[in-house]
Amino acid sequence: MIRFFCLALLLPALAFADDLQPLDRIAAVVDDSVIMESELNTRVADIRRNLQVEGRAVPPDEILRSQILERMVLEQIQLDQAKRLGIKIDDTTLNDSLTGIARQNGYSLDEFAEHLRSEGYDWPAFREQLRTEMAINQLRQRRVSQRVRITDGELDRFLKSEEARQLFESEFRLGHIMVAIPEGGSADQLKLAEQKANDIVTRLRSGADFSAQATEFSDGQSALEGGDLGWRPAAQWPSLFTNAVIDLKAGELAGPIRAGNGFHILKMIDRRGGDQQMVDQYLVRHILVRPTTLRSSEEAERLIRELHGRISQGEDMARLAREFSDDPGSARNGGSLEWVTPGEMVEEFDQRMQATPAGQISEPFRTEYGWHVLRVDSIRTADMSEEYRRLRARQALHQRRFAEELELWTTELRQEAYVDIRL
Repeated sequence: MIRFFCLALLLPALAFADDLQPLDRIAAVVDDSVIMESELNTRVADIRRNLQVEGRAVPPDEILRSQILERMVLEQIQLDQAKRLGIKIDDTTLNDSLTGIARQNGYSLDEFAEHLRSEGYDWPAFREQLRTEMAINQLRQRRVSQRVRITDGELDRFLKSEEARQLFESEFRLGHIMVAIPEGGSADQLKLAEQKANDIVTRLRSGADFSAQATEFSDGQSALEGGDLGWRPAAQWPSLFTNAVIDLKAGELAGPIRAGNGFHILKMIDRRGGDQQMVDQYLVRHILVRPTTLRSSEEAERLIRELHGRISQGEDMARLAREFSDDPGSARNGGSLEWVTPGEMVEEFDQRMQATPAGQISEPFRTEYGWHVLRVDSIRTADMSEEYRRLRARQALHQRRFAEELELWTTELRQEAYVDIRL
């Protein structure tokens, strides 16, 4: 009787099921995680809004949703791996990044949040998406960078090459469309991919908008940005790209170019000279506090903020660095890193250093090594020395290899993961 009575209570509710909102559905299963249809819908709405604001054509809904879902699958695979490695973006680090983005757009953090809400964005979702991107970026730096090895011999050969000359003379801003070839694809699949790439080039040469074609047809990771890969020095592009575009003028096309992963179509959006012979260098002193098995990240943050306060009150930073810094090399020298050239340090440190005026101390910030505070004692402009040329060349080779290895690494992750697309 009890079971029957309970069922009877449920029947009226079931009778009104048609009046209820449909339950959220699973869009994709990715290993032990899921992507919900509501998450996909939110991302689709945001990206569609971005495309419309930028005045770019919006692809058909089916194509747009498919592209975005694939991007979300790759994000989830990488985010899961980041969590397994203990990579976590805390609220302080996230807020620092958001404040920087807001400042670049001429807002305070609160004004920036209100502006995004007025544009129709979900502010909490925006914050979490940035947190995800920051965690994935840290994962990529950790996993992909260790796959890149550059010998002194390679560096010497590169410095003598035409590409090295171009490195110090030109920067390119490239547009990119990729038509992927399925791994182990048949001859018919290869022929279809080549035909698709040729058709795209035909439309582009007939006046079609490159951004719209990239958004709708490209299989590359920059498709939703209209294929815009941004600015890089000439030699930092993959050699496949550099060789194809090095003589192009702004607006000209190259391709289709056959590669292992597909056919590539490139547009020289713009190029500029790089004849600057001077470089800013920074005389920097810093303190590093690392989280350890005995000191949590929160405790490390509290200590660095305490040290920041003591330095701001006039205590000697060199003495505090010798006593507290976990960077043994600089701690012995009172935290001094001597003259630092942009690009020598990890990205977060580099950005803080360049944003800190001479004679001032930065706010505490976090890198993959721990919590830092730095002071820029002086800034000078120096002639571009041979050491700097080698540093720039090494960075160029590293970024080129990094881009190549990143493509391979993400492809490997995707192949190794369990992915079940439910929509």
